[in-house]
Order: sequence, then C-alpha cells, then structure tokens
Amino acid sequence: MDDLERRIAVARGDEPADLILRGGRVFDLMTGTMMAGDVAICGDRIAGIGDYHADRVIDVTGLVLVPGFIDTHLHVESSLVTPFEFDRCVTPRGVTTAICDPHEIANVIGLDGIRYFQAASEHLLMDLRVQLSSCVPSTEMETSGARIEADDLAQVMGHPSAIGLAEFMNYPGIIHRDPGAMAKLRLFAGGHIDGHCPQLSGQDLNAYIAAGIRTEHEATTADEALEKLRKGMRVLIREGSVSKDLDALQPILTDTTSPYLCLCTDDRNPLDIGEHGHLDYMIRRLIALGTSPLAAYRAASLSAAEAFGLKDRGLIAPGLRADIVAIDSLEGCNAQLVLTGGRVVDDAAFAARGTVAPVGRASVKAPKVTPQDFRCTGNRTETPVIGILEGKIITEHLTYDIPPQDGDKRPDPSRDLSRIAVIERHGKNGNIATGFVQGFGLRAGPSPRPCATTTTTSPSSAWITPTWRWPPTG
Repeated sequence: MDDLERRIAVARGDEPADLILRGGRVFDLMTGTMMAGDVAICGDRIAGIGDYHADRVIDVTGLVLVPGFIDTHLHVESSLVTPFEFDRCVTPRGVTTAICDPHEIANVIGLDGIRYFQAASEHLLMDLRVQLSSCVPSTEMETSGARIEADDLAQVMGHPSAIGLAEFMNYPGIIHRDPGAMAKLRLFAGGHIDGHCPQLSGQDLNAYIAAGIRTEHEATTADEALEKLRKGMRVLIREGSVSKDLDALQPILTDTTSPYLCLCTDDRNPLDIGEHGHLDYMIRRLIALGTSPLAAYRAASLSAAEAFGLKDRGLIAPGLRADIVAIDSLEGCNAQLVLTGGRVVDDAAFAARGTVAPVGRASVKAPKVTPQDFRCTGNRTETPVIGILEGKIITEHLTYDIPPQDGDKRPDPSRDLSRIAVIERHGKNGNIATGFVQGFGLRAGPSPRPCATTTTTSPSSAWITPTWRWPPTG
C-alpha cells in the first residue's frame, strides 16, 4: 500500500498505527468539547480518534491534547538566535509552525539571507514557513546592505516553505501606487500578502486592503483592530518582547471573533521565552484575562491555519498533520509532550537534524567611531524627541528645548532625555545620525574600559578623548 492507502487502512482499524497517544482527552476546536479516545498516527498524519492498536503507545493519561501552535508573524533574527536554536527554544513549548519574515537578514545580505532561511527550514523539527520579504530596505530613508525588487523576489519563489509575500511595511507606497510596490503586488496577485499598517484607517485603509492584503499584526487598540476586522482583515494579536498588544486586544477575542483572530510574537527574545514562554504564555495570559479556552486555542492554531491557507493543520482530526501538544491543563498550557509531523520532539530528534552553513559573516562594516561622532549638533534650542510608549511599537513625536553647549546638545537625565545614534554598518556611506529619545528612564550607563587616550584641548578646558573598547572587559 502507498501512504494514502495505508492511512485509510489505519483510520478504519484494518492496519496498526505507527504511534498511539492513549489516555488523554482531545480538545475539539470546532465544538469546544473534550473527546476521549486513542489518537492514532500514521506517518506524519493523524489517522483517527477512537479505539486503535499499535506497537508503540505513549501514555498521556491526565493530559489534554491540543493542536500545535502557529506563530503567524515573527522575525527569527530578532530572537537573536539561528533558526536551529529558535527551533530548539520554542518547539518544545508547542510551537509547531512559525511564519517568519527574514527581512532583517535580507536587509543586510539580500537574497542570500532568504535562501539561508529556506534551506534551514528543510532541517527543523518545526515547520518554518519563510515569507518573502517585501520591503528591503524598509523605507527609502535608511541605508541597507541590499535592495530587493520584484524581479529579485521572483528568483526565490516556489520553495516548499513559501506561503506568500511578507509584511508590506511600505503602506504609503501601496496607497499612492508606487511603481515598485505595484510590481511586487502584481507578482503575488492571488496569493497571500501579509500586512503592516499601524493606525491606518478610513479610506486609506480601504485602499491598502483593496491591494489584496488580508492579514495584519500592527493593531494596538481594540477600535483599530475592530475596524480592520470589519473590513475583512484577519488580525494577528501580538505580544513580543517590545510590542505588547495582548492586553489591549484581549477584549475583542471571543468565541464569535476567534475564527478571524490569530496570535503572533513579532518577536520574543530568548530571555523572555525562557522565563515566561512563547505562544504558550499568550494563551495562559488570555485565559487569565477572561478569554474562553476555545477562543484562545482557536486563535493559536485553527484560525491561524485558516488565515494563511494551511489547510493541513489546526485541528486534531483525521488526515491532518500530526502536530499535537499534550498539556497539563487548558489554563496551564504547559507542554508535557510535543509532536510535529508525527515526530516526538526530544533530544534525539534535535540531534538528528541536518544543518546549513552560516551566512552573513563579516557583514558588519561600520566605521570606526570616536566620542565626537556622537555629538548632536545644531544651533536651535527646539529639538524633536522620540517619545517611547512602554509596550508599544508606535512612538510619540515630542518637542523639547535642549540648548546647545559648545555646539553639542547633551543628554538630560533629569528630564529623561537620552541621546541615541544610528551608525551605518553596511560600508555604504559611513553615515552617523544622532537624536533624542524619552521614555527609557536611563540615569547612567555602563563604564567602558578605555584602551587608549589622547589629550585634546578645547577652548574651555583640557579633556581626555578615550578610544573605547566595547563591550567592557574585566
């Protein structure tokens, strides 16, 4: 028998299954009820739920079985680890599918970065879906290491990890019909195009959605999310290490809306994952805030699968991928056992993975900097300041009076005014830009160890200009 015939035979009970999960209860995301029975697995698929036999049986007595979780938007690079370590970090927590946009590595090394992620996806335990980066660079206001246009994207289409075009951050380009943006939209017409349009509303939002964009993760208020829902978008509730929108959007996640809401992290760093969790943390938090378990677990799996056209997953049901998480309870959401594509996620499975050679080495080509490079020059007291909103990716545009001293506008901890700098690191033009930000609450910084000093005389005093080594040692 071929795989299809054997799966049918196993489902009917005519042939033994490859693996049975016995003793647990299956949480059905269609009806919100619990089902008892063996979960029979044949290859990478679920054959059925009922009374089955197999040589290999895993006892999951007392546990609840739910479909594997799907993170609908993230950048693995922002988790500060490779795809292989990201897999090791979150798959044991129940994340069996992750939909990533590698635009950060693409922003540095272009198509080679996308190809690296595509190659890595072939070796992971989780199913890493690699969207194709739509905006490299993100805007024309930045200097990137690479540029990707529609003709470039056409070269990396068709990989098995693909779903479609990643978040289209250049929403002004869509609204005003920029030729480059239009070329990319036409290339992916009829396919999935992921969105990114913070605070967009009204007819501008209509124009953005009319371009064929159906998912969006930038809503930060319930009203914003509801407008996008009503206009046909699937809204991805985000809770990452920086952008924390779950509490604001939790009230709109109900049994009625859950088929059209998904979960994403966009992104969580390893410290937060280790201390609090990933999508499992979001599920626990949602339920603690009053969301029904049915709505929370739907958003984490079934709704996500439907939103991104992944028809082979999202439920524990016959014929679907055997992406299964055995948890202690619906409220606890602590994974005790994880299966991805029918494989048990354990140390042996991680050890058996293949690998891919790293890319992007020696890509940092930043200029040598001195303290003088971080001066904020100007002769006007009135100064624009970026206002940080805690837990939000959006910022405020503030204005403060910062009088220049010896031609330099200096930080002012008493007003929480910190100086920031952006250093061009691709070896393109060596630009360094400085500005001010408020909201970090910085009062002092680390004291780097100077490795060499030169004496410089200024009109007001003699002072020491150190050449810094970073990070500090010792």
